[in-house]
Amino acid sequence: MSLERVAKEIRYRRDLLELLVKAYGDRTLRVLEAVRRSPKEYAVRVNTLRTDAEEVMEHLYRMGVVCRRSEVLEEAVLIEVQGPFTVERMGKQVVAEKGAAESVMMGSKLYAPGILRTDNYRVGGPVYITDIYDHVVGRGIALIPPKVDDKKGRGLAVDTSETVYRLPPFREGELYNKGMIREQSLPAMITSRVLEPQGGETIVDMCAAPGGKALHMAQLMGDKGTIYAFDHSDKRLNALRGDAERLGVHSIRVFCADARYLDRDFPTLKADRVLVDPPCSALGVRPKLYEDATVEEVLGCARYQRQFLRVASAIVKGGGTVVYSTCTLTTEENEDVVRFAVEELGLELEDQRIRVGEPGFGDPIFRRAQRFSPDLLEMPGYFIAKFRRSGGSQA
Repeated sequence: MSLERVAKEIRYRRDLLELLVKAYGDRTLRVLEAVRRSPKEYAVRVNTLRTDAEEVMEHLYRMGVVCRRSEVLEEAVLIEVQGPFTVERMGKQVVAEKGAAESVMMGSKLYAPGILRTDNYRVGGPVYITDIYDHVVGRGIALIPPKVDDKKGRGLAVDTSETVYRLPPFREGELYNKGMIREQSLPAMITSRVLEPQGGETIVDMCAAPGGKALHMAQLMGDKGTIYAFDHSDKRLNALRGDAERLGVHSIRVFCADARYLDRDFPTLKADRVLVDPPCSALGVRPKLYEDATVEEVLGCARYQRQFLRVASAIVKGGGTVVYSTCTLTTEENEDVVRFAVEELGLELEDQRIRVGEPGFGDPIFRRAQRFSPDLLEMPGYFIAKFRRSGGSQA
């Protein structure tokens, strides 16, 4: 299949495609084909504040789940993804927005806020779920009345019974309810490991919601020390607050604030380590039904990301660590932002103890960063860079 055909099927704009070709060259077709599929394994993080991987795996085995311990991180368990399956059109149609449709494709139920429009079905009747381009991602039973105009309502809308990919119902069992696990991709877990948070330290997570990395860092610190978790969306921070309670984490202090102004709004805040996991174009997220990002959005994200790094360099202590991560694939949001941090902010790019991805692209200095490329790894596309601020010891 040609690059142009694959790009057309998942609706990449030509200029966006050119950015990916700039990064991946003749590998671009394999990258695009990979992001259309789910990885073969799905990662969950064991909450070692309450249990261990052996106990979690015993629970999963009793559920009939095929899983294994990660060879990279002791707190990660990898679960086999079933599929892809063909889902038949049965009943009336429900059209979901992109994120909701992709979640359903991976086995999730459909909630009312994710619905764009519906046929006139009856409650309790069969429906099938598609994205806006009529890709069928799942089917099940309708639980609420059809959407009327813009009144989406709240709560569970479709109880799915068949989806393109299938995973165990994590959120319906003892493992989840007792705070023993949290769903999180392996590259996201590695990001927290690369930061190397230590018990008793002061950590800043600049773009924390929905909270996976902040919660993981608290776990790595033995829940000792202080993690300042900032995000501009209080609604998204509610997920962090809820998970902290469920997982038994007490060391996170949550603030609804724009982290681009922390040096001004919190002038006494100084951190031993800072995590910058800013909004990005998310081109590495998989599986992907289609791509609606534009080049203008990619470049806008890159400018936005620089603002967070500039503040991170101001609030981290001398000798302190800054880690930058994204779930995207372009050099504009990855290596070019690293170059800005080194050349404009004076941060020193460092090696990473855990290496799973390939080195960053381009200049030899970028070899200290790592890329998780979908054509090489059964993981989401990801990027991690680690910096140290010069000027004194971290203590």
